[in-house]
Amino acid sequence: MAYQTGDLILDDHYNGFANTNDPNNINKIWGVGNGTYGMGQSNVISVVDTSTTVQASQWNSLLGRMRNLSDHQGTAITTADSGTLTAGDPVAAILAITNDITSLGNGRYTAAASNLTSANSAGNRTFSGAWRTSTVHEQTITFASSDAARYFFNAGGSITHTWNLSGGTAGDKQTEWVDLFNTKAATFTLTGNDDLLSGSGTPSTDVGAGYWNASLSNGGAYVVLQKQFADSSPYTANFVQWEVKISGTAGSNGGKGEVLHIKSTASDAAVDSSDEGVPDDDANTGLDTVDGTLTSVFVIKKPNTTHLNNDAIGTVTGAEVSQSQA
Repeated sequence: MAYQTGDLILDDHYNGFANTNDPNNINKIWGVGNGTYGMGQSNVISVVDTSTTVQASQWNSLLGRMRNLSDHQGTAITTADSGTLTAGDPVAAILAITNDITSLGNGRYTAAASNLTSANSAGNRTFSGAWRTSTVHEQTITFASSDAARYFFNAGGSITHTWNLSGGTAGDKQTEWVDLFNTKAATFTLTGNDDLLSGSGTPSTDVGAGYWNASLSNGGAYVVLQKQFADSSPYTANFVQWEVKISGTAGSNGGKGEVLHIKSTASDAAVDSSDEGVPDDDANTGLDTVDGTLTSVFVIKKPNTTHLNNDAIGTVTGAEVSQSQA
């Protein structure tokens, strides 16, 4: 029976909101879930027995979880301000509950900024040498388990990476790399359902599907999620890109694995030397060289427990896998 004005509030209605409605119910979003659903919280809603009157305290438990989710995500819902019920209260105040639960399901992968705790990952690097071909920096982000990785992204966690170039030999090429790193591409962000660059440029590759991208499978190869080229001649072949792959043990709850690999590449592919074929003329071939201070910083933004029942994610560890500059 549909839940609508004039209905009696049946156990089937309550149990549907709490645990059985598809695709969205509170326990599916809040509890262990499976795959793209589940935050690993232990205080899930208990269902009621058939033909049992739903008590005010049980409705309050359901409303409480909805408020927890709303406050954690920053998702606005109608029932968030409905207060608590006492015996004999009408349930007319929460007629929007179906739409609100749908909104909370759609709002998974998000968290209000105050509900994320940021920490730089280990293995961030400062490059100070000169390079002509590329600079590459690869990190792993390791979770306690495949489920912990699911909970991280399903609860709004994210991983960011930022290049920043400063100083170095003044010139058009240096200026263009600073523009590409710091302005056109800026910060790469990976969330559960999105990957994006914060810069003002237009990426040539923008998958926009995040951790749950169907192309990212356990043990699979690197997938380019974002790629941004320089936009000024003769440097338009230069680019930065971010690749991701997943390894480890997938687990039994629709996970992908507990190890996330992110490789960021800065490729100086432009043929911009004014005297190609005269490799010993340092005054001119120096045009192909980039120098200055180049930093590579990964930041883990982990959901905190301000509005959650427990830290189901545990420790998240970032570590450098490889780095090269040539």
